[in-house]
Amino acid sequence: MEQTKKMTYMQAIRLALDEEMARDEKVVMMGQDIGILGGAYGVTGDLYKKYGPDRVIDAPLSENAIVGWGLGAAMYGWRPIMDIMKMDFSMVALDIICNHLAKYRYMSGGQIKQIPGVVRTAIGGGTRSGPHHSQSIYHLFAGFPGLKVVCASCPEDAKGLLKAAIRDNDPVFFCEETAAYRLKGEVPLDPDYLVPIGKSRKVCEGDAITVVGFGTAILKATRAAELLREEGIHIELIDLRSLRPLDLDPVVESVKRTGRLLIVDEFTETFGITGEIAFQVTQKAFSYLKEPAQRYTLPDTIIPAAPTMEDFVMLSPEKIAERVKACIHA
Repeated sequence: MEQTKKMTYMQAIRLALDEEMARDEKVVMMGQDIGILGGAYGVTGDLYKKYGPDRVIDAPLSENAIVGWGLGAAMYGWRPIMDIMKMDFSMVALDIICNHLAKYRYMSGGQIKQIPGVVRTAIGGGTRSGPHHSQSIYHLFAGFPGLKVVCASCPEDAKGLLKAAIRDNDPVFFCEETAAYRLKGEVPLDPDYLVPIGKSRKVCEGDAITVVGFGTAILKATRAAELLREEGIHIELIDLRSLRPLDLDPVVESVKRTGRLLIVDEFTETFGITGEIAFQVTQKAFSYLKEPAQRYTLPDTIIPAAPTMEDFVMLSPEKIAERVKACIHA
């Protein structure tokens, strides 16, 4: 039987970093406050003391510098981990991430065989942090070929996906759930435990409707599934875990059984990933759908800082449960 230990999402991330740095001396990290202070959220902890300032590097206040360093390190055979404190700040480094990190392997014409590198960043609202610290804009990076985009919604996946991302030979944009950092779960202790990138996960089974999502929305949909189960409504919930590559085959098979699809996402309704998911699933399962694919997202507005207003805008388990009931009773 596989040995596991109960730990928080944050501890699972730290364990993955520790194991990979111990396994491969080419794994190095750079980010703001990740060294002496142990990270803005405490994720990197005492890794600075364990591996030293040459491998856990405190960065200047410059996302461009962090990713630029990572790109250069990857080109010279290192496996860099670039820490961007909040996903909002990744916009500062959009050019270096999307026009350089994602494209250098292709543009080298075979001279560079691999560009390994992980851009770690925290996503999601609910932290009362306002418009500049609460966005989940993973769909933007998923739109650029050359990048892989993943997110873990439970501690077990946090460890396995991060380790897989570090070992991958292509750049991976790794989103971490701010709202999940203190969530506890059983995590495998095997140092070679990996979760394959590009494979979705079925959270729970049901026949009322297929609910699919990514990131923070899955945390809330999982709780919504529990609330609905108390009312005798059983949803099939699928966590995509990865937006690029996008694994929709399990979603299509599920929709063929349930006849309904609801996509949940903590980005705005328009111009997000929900439209792409709806199109691809509808294209493959059109004749099985009892009604058009539905989506439940944030309204098209900026995320406010005031607690009451943020709660009004953000998704919640109760809101998702009500949206599910509206879909199946339509």
